[in-house]
Amino acid sequence: MLCGSVSALAMSALMGPAFAQVATPDSTASATEDTTEVVVTAIRRSLRNAQTIKRDSDVIVDSITAEDIGALPDRSVTEALQRVPGVSINRFSAGVDPDHFSSEGSGVTVRGLNMTRSELNGRDTFSANNGRQLSFADVPAELMGGVDVVKNPSADMIEGGIAGTVNLRTRVPFDAKGQVISFSAEGSYGDFAKKWTPTYSALYSNRWDTELGEFGLLLNYVNSELTTRSDGAQLSNYSCRTNVQTYDTGSTTGTPVVSPNVDCNGDGTADGIYYPRGAAMRSQISDRTREGYGLAAQWRSNDDTMLATFQFLRSEATQAWTEHAIEIATDNVSAAGDSFPVYGTDVTFDGDGVFTEGVLSSNSTGWRADIGSADPLNRRTPKYGAQSNNIRRDQQQSYVTEDYGFNLRWTPNDRWGFKFDAQHVKSSVDVIDNTIWGSTFQNVSIKRNGDDIPTFAFLPPTRVSATGVACDPTNPQYNGDGCGLAFTGDHTEISDPYNHFWRAAMDHFEQSEGTEDALRADAEYLFEENNFLQSFQFGVRWSERDQTTRFSQYNWGPLSEVWGGSGPVWMDETFSNGQSSAGNIENFTFDNFMGGDIANPVAAGIPYYANNAVDGYEAFRAFGLAIGDTFRNRYQPISDQDPTLVTCRDGVTPRPQNWVPVDMRCDTIPGTPYLLNEVNPVTETNNAAYAMIKYRHEMDNGWRIGGNIGLRYTKTERVSSGYESYNLGSFSTDTTCAIPPNTGAGQTVTVFCSLDPAVRQDIRNFQNGALTPITSNTEYRYLLPSFNLKVQPNTEWVFRLGLSETLNAPEIGLLRFYKNYSLDTNNATSIINGRPRGNVGIGNPELKPAHSTNIDLSAEWYFAPVGSLTLALFHKELTDVITNDTQLRSLTNNGETFDLIVSQPVNSPDKAKLKGFELAYQQTYDFLPSPFDGLGVNANYSYIDSSNVPQSTLSATDPDVAAGRVTVIDTSLLPLQGLSEHNANFTVFYEKYGISARLAYNWRDDFLITVRDVIVPYQPIMQEASGQLDGSLFYSVTPQIKVGVQGVNLTNEVTKTAAVLNNDLLTAGRSWFMNDRRVTFVIRGTF
Repeated sequence: MLCGSVSALAMSALMGPAFAQVATPDSTASATEDTTEVVVTAIRRSLRNAQTIKRDSDVIVDSITAEDIGALPDRSVTEALQRVPGVSINRFSAGVDPDHFSSEGSGVTVRGLNMTRSELNGRDTFSANNGRQLSFADVPAELMGGVDVVKNPSADMIEGGIAGTVNLRTRVPFDAKGQVISFSAEGSYGDFAKKWTPTYSALYSNRWDTELGEFGLLLNYVNSELTTRSDGAQLSNYSCRTNVQTYDTGSTTGTPVVSPNVDCNGDGTADGIYYPRGAAMRSQISDRTREGYGLAAQWRSNDDTMLATFQFLRSEATQAWTEHAIEIATDNVSAAGDSFPVYGTDVTFDGDGVFTEGVLSSNSTGWRADIGSADPLNRRTPKYGAQSNNIRRDQQQSYVTEDYGFNLRWTPNDRWGFKFDAQHVKSSVDVIDNTIWGSTFQNVSIKRNGDDIPTFAFLPPTRVSATGVACDPTNPQYNGDGCGLAFTGDHTEISDPYNHFWRAAMDHFEQSEGTEDALRADAEYLFEENNFLQSFQFGVRWSERDQTTRFSQYNWGPLSEVWGGSGPVWMDETFSNGQSSAGNIENFTFDNFMGGDIANPVAAGIPYYANNAVDGYEAFRAFGLAIGDTFRNRYQPISDQDPTLVTCRDGVTPRPQNWVPVDMRCDTIPGTPYLLNEVNPVTETNNAAYAMIKYRHEMDNGWRIGGNIGLRYTKTERVSSGYESYNLGSFSTDTTCAIPPNTGAGQTVTVFCSLDPAVRQDIRNFQNGALTPITSNTEYRYLLPSFNLKVQPNTEWVFRLGLSETLNAPEIGLLRFYKNYSLDTNNATSIINGRPRGNVGIGNPELKPAHSTNIDLSAEWYFAPVGSLTLALFHKELTDVITNDTQLRSLTNNGETFDLIVSQPVNSPDKAKLKGFELAYQQTYDFLPSPFDGLGVNANYSYIDSSNVPQSTLSATDPDVAAGRVTVIDTSLLPLQGLSEHNANFTVFYEKYGISARLAYNWRDDFLITVRDVIVPYQPIMQEASGQLDGSLFYSVTPQIKVGVQGVNLTNEVTKTAAVLNNDLLTAGRSWFMNDRRVTFVIRGTF
């Protein structure tokens, strides 16, 4: 029989927090230790606590305690997670956009997969973007009591993490013995941004005994600001070329530049090289603010049978950045006859046939209408020179998450324990992303320096062709040799606004929000003592998540172009409404570009739009519209425009051929910038139940075995709504098509006007703006078994076996139900048998979760309170991984039928495998003679290998992907996106005499950032192997006060990316990014 000494309190302790299989150490006990020891041994105690959690858990878990998060310069949970075995992070703002570097960590992968589940105090949590996870980078680390990364589940855990579950634990008042008052104040300085920013936090916690029981209250607050700068040097668009030739000065006979290694067209002849189309440089200043509030209240009954906990957390993060960039417009270079070596210069290349050094140019464009202008002052467009863009982009992202949780545990007797849990989560995401393009024409000299940053410079365009033929400045016609007036006379400098015109603008908005309500009830029955079956646990859970995504298109449109009737709107011109660019232009000089490691490619600067396009959005709109009106009226006076084509801008002005703000598009929802088909609500209801048996047994030889076996049932019902739309087209009328093109200005018949008149009318009928509401109802059910075995031969060794099945639900963005159909009437390659096709992407609300069958093994040796050596092996077999499917479909609307190439996400029928191991070691060297007995080491290494894992080239938010602009590389040959085969961490620390010091180095092998770049030719982009050294040094002034300094990126690491050029996976350097080395001065107090 169960001994009477087993009290309800012991029952409660056995059940643990939320009946979890991951038990946290008794923090109350640690709070009774001497205060001096707490300060001096902070790192050691945090490692001891993490080791205790891992050793005592019934599942495989790695943990970080609050001291770990605070003692390193990790400004977010993401940064701290990279220290965990098998966890890696990337440092780009978006996975499909490797052009925008993030100084702080962003995406998290566990064991090579991004299929992770995020929790807060064991409950579901999320950010209301197009994914499912909480944005860890936006959570203040100062609010956390610890983080657990669970790598194999038990049946009582909420389903959803194939790679693992990341559980954030906040502090509660019963963690401490009594009153705790703490504060911290920090000042951070970045050597690149050259700006100080503050962080401050405060915590108050106390507990009181009363006649009604014990009460506890905890309040904490954090406000953190950070300004960072990152610069990027880039080489653009290597293409395999067989037509590159160099010409000696004075000669008209070219020498083909060929490689003995490159066969461009597969004909068996190695007659080409990989030659770039340009270069780019960018500089970004980012201001990040995080504000967090935490509240926890607890009550415990006097008889210890009931414990109630209420927790609240609010995290608000805002990231605002401004970027100035110069990019050769590689798509225009290709369209204008491609890049070529400047006359009289040489080209060199390496043994793989990849360009290494040269000066390149291009025919400026196939259109130079202003050369035919009657106004000689507007004849500026040069005949030669690669078109480039001076881009200013302003973006602001705001993420707000509020989480309310209530938990009640009741242990009425020695046998039974019950838990009730309720939660409400509310999350919102607001994004404004606005860009304005200027443009000019220039040559670029490039020298690759191996793995180091390349040297390049932007130069005035040549006035000589590739073959040495000089242009004739007396002939103004495009079909002659007019040179153009740019970069001549008094306007030879690239910094002169005279040589630049306003080219394009883009705005984009996202306003999404989501809520989730969840209820959970669990019960556990304890069997008699000394029984092999320790307890039987079961429970049910209900949750409902409602999320509405409002995501406008990236609304790009031209402001002016060289194909206008009289040319573009140059930056020194007065607009048709009397406004000018004066006061709206700044000369940006890229000071200290790449930290001075290379010469500034544009030391004199480049003119840009001067104002913040987010903070000053109304001025940005008005400025762009004024440019567009000037260009349109110059291109075709209002009196000559077709009066039947009116814009939704005001219902009167003839339809512009240029950009209008996103809310001025036709059919937007009144008062919003969104079309109906850009608003997508998704509702998911989940019902789950589980049953689990825990077992324990001590054998005669002293070996102990234990663990759990269980089964979880889950049912999900999903409703996704949206619209099927046949987008309203802006097509020329037959009258307009009948107007002969101005061949003298370089105009040709458009693709649309070259079609048969009957086909043109069919197209207008098909794209009539029809909009139909659509709704999808989906349901799926799964049974998920799990088995965990833990064997302890003695007090030092632990062996584990875990068998389980897990799920990962599709990202919300892929479940949006939208079908937006358009025909491609701009490209001749899309005309098949005299009729156009379209390339479109649609959502798929019927996607199933990815499924994995998992095997986990581990051997763990605990030889000291802070001393362990552990090995974990894992194998996963995945099915239903999400990939993309492309089909040719015939669609009929308004009586007309056309073929469209339709791409959408689907569940792959293939099986994939993932395997690897993690090796971790930590030890304090107390046995060494003083003063070396303060030394310690914490290190880990992981190896991960994948095979046959499907990869999608689709994106929920990238219109280029939907339009079929994808990589030509066979993606099945690429490594799994985000997977580094090798990852390592090494930390050395010293704690003695009131000193607490640590150096931590994190390294990861090369990995695939994205299967497609966001620019032509959409090549896969790899990040090369990289590491970062961080450190901290603290001194305890008193037992309550310590001061210190922290450093991030101490070695000034340059992050390098490379483009994949062919199916042999040959790579060449694409980007080199440099960001701040940061130092932070800290004072902390605990009383």
